[in-house]
Amino acid sequence: MRPGWYPAGAKGGFFPHQMVTIRDILADCEGVVKWGGDFATPDESHFQIDVRPDDARLRKVADKLRGWNASPSEGAGVLVDTLAPQRRARAKALERRQRRH
Repeated sequence: MRPGWYPAGAKGGFFPHQMVTIRDILADCEGVVKWGGDFATPDESHFQIDVRPDDARLRKVADKLRGWNASPSEGAGVLVDTLAPQRRARAKALERRQRRH
């Protein structure tokens, strides 16, 4: 996202509502995707698959995303309340786990 927008190691390139959405998407990915904004030297334009190719979680999340393509009321483009307490709690828990590693 926005490569070259700001130098590596910089933080704060996103507005608060964008951060909520990024955290919510990461939580939907169930820890399979890690964001560079959580690195010791932040790189907010970086996202990576954070599990090995044979990790069962990768297939589970990939199947979930593929399933969204078949369901018009799920997945990308569907409005969700990213501020709903359950979604926020899930996103914050993942953030805490990923910042430790």
